[in-house]
Amino acid sequence: MDKNMENKLEKLTYDQIVAIHLAIDENDEITFSEKRLQSNVEFLDQFDNLNLYLTHLFCTIICDGIFEKYNTQTAIAAMDFFLRRNGYCLNLENTTERETILGLVKTIKESRELKKTELNYIQSRLADCVHPYSG
Repeated sequence: MDKNMENKLEKLTYDQIVAIHLAIDENDEITFSEKRLQSNVEFLDQFDNLNLYLTHLFCTIICDGIFEKYNTQTAIAAMDFFLRRNGYCLNLENTTERETILGLVKTIKESRELKKTELNYIQSRLADCVHPYSG
């Protein structure tokens, strides 16, 4: 990965995450914790490494259950949107990679608290699913 790319991450904003969720949940009104989402966006802003940011973005949306429903879909869409803005993407058409990501969702949901070893495992597995974007 290019060092310059890590220094210039285009991070997601509060509004972008809400817009991604709205694109998935087409109801006129969605239910979510505005305060928790704002706090999480501020937490994520500390990460300037693509893989660290991606891992924490994924885990945060899944763990915190910010939205009443479609947290998994929102997390995956947000990750792909973030990656594409930074020159990378997920290949969700690849069955193995899709199953890897869904397996990580299960791991995150089943864990009471994600420790460093679990976060490292998730980061490593997610990194395997990240590809250069040529669109």
